[in-house]
Amino acid sequence: MIKFFRHIRQNLIMKNQTGKYFKYAIGEILLVVIGILIALWINNLNQEHQQSKERSILIDNIKQELNENLNLFTERTERLNEMNKNIIEVMNFSATSKTNKSTDSLRQYISEILTVEVAVLNNSILSSAKSSGKFSLLSQEITTALADYETTTTNYLKFLDKTTLEFKEDWTNSIIKFNSLTDFHNRFYADTPLINHPELALDEETFIAYIKNPKTYKLLHRYYTKYMVETGWLRGLQNSIESTIEIIDTEIND
Repeated sequence: MIKFFRHIRQNLIMKNQTGKYFKYAIGEILLVVIGILIALWINNLNQEHQQSKERSILIDNIKQELNENLNLFTERTERLNEMNKNIIEVMNFSATSKTNKSTDSLRQYISEILTVEVAVLNNSILSSAKSSGKFSLLSQEITTALADYETTTTNYLKFLDKTTLEFKEDWTNSIIKFNSLTDFHNRFYADTPLINHPELALDEETFIAYIKNPKTYKLLHRYYTKYMVETGWLRGLQNSIESTIEIIDTEIND
């Protein structure tokens, strides 16, 4: 093709057809410009297609991660509500000695109260998208919703860290007194028994006396309050996730 155009130019020059040569040169330049524009247009189409594909994959992954955390928050909320019902049962016994539960049940309740697992969130997709700059693929509405969710998550984790430190000493003492460490241990090392020290084990009479101690009541009340506040955080996170997913679905369906 290049040789063909060169041959035409040479013929025009040899025939001294300067006017036609300039017209031809301008036409050739226009053809080159048009070719470049077409190539750029095709390249832009390819880039847009690739970005659309990456955006679709990113949104699907974000939705999956959000739904996983939503299920986690929902299950943990239910778990904490159950824990608080048990705390109320033990606190009422501490205050009045009235309960339809056995001593073994009260021991079990306290063990569960003291050994509730910490929530483990999955934010790997969001963190990766943010650090790699892929957030630019998302709309302003989605990024704003995700930023709000991330802020709430960060504050929730700070709350957990703070309360964990506040309860650290009381937790260590209580988990030994109530022999709760054995229950916690058996979840992970069931094949290796952990024997509680006999001088630390509470017989039924000592256990009841310890439960009825006002200090124990206050400690249980602190756990009750802690779980109530955490439940509030979790409900806020659930609402944040649900509203973010709603925004994402609305954009996808439009």
